[in-house]
Amino acid sequence: MNKKIINTLCIPLSLFSVGYASAADVVLSNVSMDYRHEYRLRDRTHYDKLTLATQLPYDYSFAVETKFKTGGSDVKDKYYEDPVLNAVEMTLAKKYRFGNWTVSPLFQPEFNSTRTEWKVGVSPWYKINDSWSVGGLYRLELTDYAHDNSGCANCSTNRHRTVNRVDGYLRYNVANLTTTYKLIYQLGDENLYANKKYNYEQELQFNYALGDKREWSPYISFGDINRSSKSSERQLRLRAGIAYTFK
Repeated sequence: MNKKIINTLCIPLSLFSVGYASAADVVLSNVSMDYRHEYRLRDRTHYDKLTLATQLPYDYSFAVETKFKTGGSDVKDKYYEDPVLNAVEMTLAKKYRFGNWTVSPLFQPEFNSTRTEWKVGVSPWYKINDSWSVGGLYRLELTDYAHDNSGCANCSTNRHRTVNRVDGYLRYNVANLTTTYKLIYQLGDENLYANKKYNYEQELQFNYALGDKREWSPYISFGDINRSSKSSERQLRLRAGIAYTFK
């Protein structure tokens, strides 16, 4: 691990230092499961994700996200066929409340067989009224690639990559329907899109709450994403999933 990553990992110690709970005090609440399937139209590839999440005392939260993809050399138009692990991501966050504002620092390590990624960020949200809210995210992403494989074809010889990511959100709630528009901008020290050191994505998602306690939440989303770091081609990403919260 390089010196930049070591220094950056010291940041979460200060972000999460407030509100320590002993093991005897920990009571899990709003435990949830979330399954999502994804299809990318031009690549004609399928991906799956399973997330387990829970709220912890003192406004902490923790989640584990396991991502899968189709294995083998020929992956086009194949779903639920030879699934292999794509990545595992963990998220530890703490929510601070200031009137209509919430601010959540977060720490997200992610890893697979070709890379380890350390992500540190902060996500502010502002509730305008009962229907409208706006939010954002800034996240620093430090990626350390393995030296003995081709997991990072566009990285420099030191096999490290740094990306600054900024998200913007606009959310509207009416009855049981929640609509969220998200815009993402990334700036890094390696090529991310069309042989340039930046990339962008946008997504429109619809969630619908079901059940007596609104414990079920099916959703669909439509995303505009890049195809590769070398090409200027864009493609439509379709996602559909369902989340269940134990209330």
